[in-house]
Amino acid sequence: MQVIAAAPRVTIVQRLAVARSAIVAALLVAAAASLAWLFVGTPFVGTLIPEGRPSDAQVIVNVLLWTAVLIVPASLLLIGVTRLVEVFEKAAALRPRPLSPAVRDALTPDALAATDLRLPGGRRVHELILGAYGIVVVGEVPPMSVSRNVGSRWEVRDERGRWMPVEGPMDRTSRDAERVRGWLAGDDRDFIVKVYAVVVTNDPRVQRTPSCAVVRPSDLAAWVATLPPQRGLSSARRERVEQLVREIAASGTSR
Repeated sequence: MQVIAAAPRVTIVQRLAVARSAIVAALLVAAAASLAWLFVGTPFVGTLIPEGRPSDAQVIVNVLLWTAVLIVPASLLLIGVTRLVEVFEKAAALRPRPLSPAVRDALTPDALAATDLRLPGGRRVHELILGAYGIVVVGEVPPMSVSRNVGSRWEVRDERGRWMPVEGPMDRTSRDAERVRGWLAGDDRDFIVKVYAVVVTNDPRVQRTPSCAVVRPSDLAAWVATLPPQRGLSSARRERVEQLVREIAASGTSR
């Protein structure tokens, strides 16, 4: 069993954005800590409180002062921590995506799996399995909490809460399989590798189509085991397909 995680396409702009966000978050946390120390650990606040019976204006100033002492450091700390969480999320998005448990369980000792392959033309394949049966393209479904389907259309909710149209998981996976088939045919026109499309999900909204199967995560291994070995997929041809997958995974872009 071999697993390939495609190299992410990380640009200098993305790296600078993450670094800039990290610096801003660190400065906010440092400012919160400094103000908290200034207000609590030093006599600074005490020097601003007048002695004796304060006037009405001094009372107002004291209220504003203590409000600032309590709110400003806490607000800066909250904003800084929020920015740090965003930095971690952005950094995680730049790392290769791990193989899903369902696909890992479906791998035989001689199989090869890859994640986040970017085919020529820029189309990204979620997960792919290569075995004696050919290739299985595994599709993904948006989380139910941020997606909906209206008839044959699918929509996902963006960060602003707006519903945006997206390609349906069944259509996308079927097209991914077609792209993989065409990509491999361009390398060896005398032999066509069988390519299967399957969406792995527990989402009841997703129904199989003639070009794409639907299985539960716990059933993927059994489904893959039913695929017949492809005649003509010799060891030499399979090694060539493995080489192509490794090349495109290593580059992260089209060849």
